[in-house]
Amino acid sequence: MNPLTPINATADDVRPGLLPVPAHLQGVRGAQRAALSVNVLGADNDHEAIVVWLNTRAKNGHTRKAYLQELRRFMAFMLYIRGRPLSSASVGDLEAFRVWLAVPYLPSEGWPAGYMPFKLETASANGQAPRLRGLAIGSRRRADTTIRSFFRFLHEGGYLAANPCMKLGRLTGEEISLDELEKRQLSPEAYARQRRREAIALDNQDGGKAFPVGLWRWLRGFLDSDENTWEIPDSPVAEPPGPGPVKRWPQERRERLRCILLFSYAAASRRAELAETTMNAIVRSGQRWVWKVIGKGRTASDGPDRVTLDEQALDALLRYRLVRGLPAYPSPGEGEIPLIAKLTPKRLRRDRALKTGAGVTPGYLNTELQRFFNYAAPFAERHDPDWGPVLRQAASHWLRHTRGSHFALGRVSLAMTAEHLRHKDPRTTSKYYVHLDDEARGEAIDSISRLFDES
Repeated sequence: MNPLTPINATADDVRPGLLPVPAHLQGVRGAQRAALSVNVLGADNDHEAIVVWLNTRAKNGHTRKAYLQELRRFMAFMLYIRGRPLSSASVGDLEAFRVWLAVPYLPSEGWPAGYMPFKLETASANGQAPRLRGLAIGSRRRADTTIRSFFRFLHEGGYLAANPCMKLGRLTGEEISLDELEKRQLSPEAYARQRRREAIALDNQDGGKAFPVGLWRWLRGFLDSDENTWEIPDSPVAEPPGPGPVKRWPQERRERLRCILLFSYAAASRRAELAETTMNAIVRSGQRWVWKVIGKGRTASDGPDRVTLDEQALDALLRYRLVRGLPAYPSPGEGEIPLIAKLTPKRLRRDRALKTGAGVTPGYLNTELQRFFNYAAPFAERHDPDWGPVLRQAASHWLRHTRGSHFALGRVSLAMTAEHLRHKDPRTTSKYYVHLDDEARGEAIDSISRLFDES
């Protein structure tokens, strides 16, 4: 028997990627089901409705993975905690789901074995068992958006007679039940104060994920510096090298790292976008070279975004192509050649019999960059003691944040920055301009102070 299969569920109830559903909770007669005459989705139960939604709205692999994660969590809550099919979800169920995401728990029985929708807190010193870690407000809003999209689709497609999400208010991050407040021995006012402190701490945390201009200038120069020996330990974590000499990275690996670093910065790329890119996505446009990318939130039917590359990124790409045995410039016929590939095997490196390998994973891209950042940290500290800690905590996404920050410092318009970073909502981009706004307000305050000083 499948360890995820609950009692009363058959093997036919288990679909790939989703949780098993007991026979009486398949939603054939869900409380919100509409008449068959208006159901244009062609779905007879909740599982089939989910498949239609995913195939229609999540054609991108990463989007589909993210939607599945949120939907599995919602399914688990409805089926195994509320004991109701998805098509019977009420406003009360959705409100309770919001609370559950912040303060999760699992039932004592009936939960599918092997499925854990939340991370665990570290065990406390007094020997208590680790608790489930609730989602941060950003993750809860992402889950809320996904579930809203799901129910809106089912309602508009005639599968549901009503959309329970229409009666939900905006997710503020302060949602919590009275029962949970009592368990925590908190008043509503005390909980609100706690949430405000957490919001400030989160904002402080999000504000530092970019390289200062001086550090970024040094890091680019370090690539070709005499002090850079490329003797980089295999571990991506900042720890002393193990016994024995550390081997110098081969040229292909060095040029690949250069390309990952400078391309990620210049194109403000997400690591998944870079890992999926093939060489035919780099095209000439007049005197410039452009990267065509279909990124987060877009599908093939939307068409690609166009990101103009700077000279440093292009030079790094050309150097990397040459060392792989490829012509200097990409061509439209290179649709099967990954932009960032696995290293050529040693036995073939000498005669370059293999011009390209398979692509790398997004996780590998991040790990390779972290290896370099931690290796560079002690060298950076010789120039500025503050730079080492920054490099040791940096990750691949910092390069994207750094590009956005530098656009803001260069007084590039908000609209152009949003276009370059491929943000749907310019409000997401505006965080890079906070410091400029603070400076402008400061200058206004200073001018008022001078007015009174002069009088």
